[in-house]
Amino acid sequence: MTGYRYCVVGLITISLLLAVRLGSSAQERPSRKPPKVGQPAAQDDVFTIDTNLVVLDVAVFDQDNRFVGDLRKENFRVYDEQVLQEIEYFSRDEAPISLGFVLDTSGSMRPRRAKVVEAVKFLTRAAKPGDEFFLVDFKNKAELAEEFTPRPADIEDAVENIVWGGGTALLDAILLSAEYADKEGKNRRKAIVVISDGDDRDSYYERRQLIKMLQEYQVQVYIVGFPDEEDAGGLFGRSARKRSIELINDIAKETGGRAFFPKSTDELPEIVRTINADLRAQYSIGFVPSQDQRDNSAFRRITVRVDDGKRKLVARTRSGYVPRRGD
Repeated sequence: MTGYRYCVVGLITISLLLAVRLGSSAQERPSRKPPKVGQPAAQDDVFTIDTNLVVLDVAVFDQDNRFVGDLRKENFRVYDEQVLQEIEYFSRDEAPISLGFVLDTSGSMRPRRAKVVEAVKFLTRAAKPGDEFFLVDFKNKAELAEEFTPRPADIEDAVENIVWGGGTALLDAILLSAEYADKEGKNRRKAIVVISDGDDRDSYYERRQLIKMLQEYQVQVYIVGFPDEEDAGGLFGRSARKRSIELINDIAKETGGRAFFPKSTDELPEIVRTINADLRAQYSIGFVPSQDQRDNSAFRRITVRVDDGKRKLVARTRSGYVPRRGD
C-alpha cells in the first residue's frame, strides 16, 4: 500500500484563491463549472515524502463531557475496517495548529457581525508558537480574505474590513477552505472554524459531494450554526432548519470536529473557548495499516475506543481516511 503524502510547498504566490462566482438559477446550474483553488506550485518548489503512517487527532471526554488528558497509549484501541491495529505513534504534546476561519457574511448574518468578529479575535489571540491562520468570507461565493499568516493582527485587520451582505454558498466555502488548509497548512494538525446560519442557497457542490471530498482531507471542521427558526416544511418534507442541523452535524462528525447550535450570539464567547480547549487537548495516534489494501482509493472506516478501567470514556476523531497515492 502506498500511504499518505506530505508536501512541503514554498514560495507560492496565491491570488484570487477561492474567488469563484456562483450563479443561483436552476437554468445556469448545468453549465456551471466547479470552483477551483489556488495556483499550482512550480515543480522545483515541491518535494514529497511517502509514509504508510496514518495519524489521527483524538479528543476524549468523560460522561460529564469533560476533556480527559491523563491517558496513555495502552488505553486506546484503533480499528481500521474493524481490524485491530498496532499503535506505532502516540503523543499528548500540544501541537501547533493551522487554523482557518470561514465566516458567513451574507445579509442574514449581518446582525451577528460584532459577536462573530470578537469570536475570531479571541481565537487568534489564543495563538501558541507555531500556529498560523487564514480567513475566508463567503456570500454567494467564497473569497480568501487573508492567506495563511502567523500574525494574529493580520486576521484581526482582515475581519474588520469585510463587507457584509449577499447570498450564501456554505458548502462551497467549507470544501474550498478545507482543501486550502489541507494543501497549504504547514502544520500536521489542521482545522477550520465555520460560523453560519446554515442557509445554503448558492453552492455548486451538493451535500453528498461535500462529505465525500472532506473524507480525503485531514482537516477537522468546527461549525457554529445559527439555523433559522422552524418552518412548516410541508406534510412529508423536512424543514429547512432540520436539514441545516443534520448537515452541520454530519460534517462535524465525519471530520472529527464539533457542531454547536447557540440560541443567541451571547453564547459565542463560551463556544470559542470550548473550541480552543478542544484543539489544544487532543491526542495524536498513529498506525500503519496491517491489512492489504487492494483498492487504495476507497474510503476506510476507523473506530477508536478508549478505556481506563475507571470511567466511561468517549473518543472523537475523524470517521476514516482515503489512502493517498505516492508518486
